[in-house]
Amino acid sequence: MLCRIMSNDFACNVVSKIVEWWQRGKIMNIERCILVIVTILVVLLGLTGCSNKELKQEKTAEDIVIELKERGLKVGRYVTYTEESDLNDLLGRPNQYISKTTFEVIGLEQINNSLDSEYFSEEEINEPTGGTVEVFNNKEDMKKRKEYVETISSSMSALSEYSYGKGCVLLRLDHQLTPSEAKEYENIFNEIIKD
Repeated sequence: MLCRIMSNDFACNVVSKIVEWWQRGKIMNIERCILVIVTILVVLLGLTGCSNKELKQEKTAEDIVIELKERGLKVGRYVTYTEESDLNDLLGRPNQYISKTTFEVIGLEQINNSLDSEYFSEEEINEPTGGTVEVFNNKEDMKKRKEYVETISSSMSALSEYSYGKGCVLLRLDHQLTPSEAKEYENIFNEIIKD
């Protein structure tokens, strides 16, 4: 019975062995036996909790962009990327985002439309200007990406952007937004994403 509720085989074997020893009379004091079992369970459950660093983000990047739009933000057209279409070739790669959607902020100049088709792909020219949502497997990967993006954006003012991370989701916004406009996105983003 006890083994059925325990997912850890090692813990199940240890508890079974202790019960067996008690039944054979090798452990005389039932209180001591129970104390040992409880201690082992607490330690194993604690170790299991510590090893799980991944958060399960139930929403995809596209779900989050749709929710930003439904909550009244100026979200226009958007593009959700696949492993094949991701312009950065990072989607699904180790320690990178597992979901990415780029969206237009209505009212911002769509600067990619002015790119020269001789040098840029149709996907790059049609990529919306405004914001990007990237979803990661865990907080650590999101934080590393956020730090990387902030390092790049701080090196050139033309590349500057707002970036907000929560849980395992990164929201990046174009520098054309005013600070108060970016704050609106940040506030709603923080309401949508649970830690």
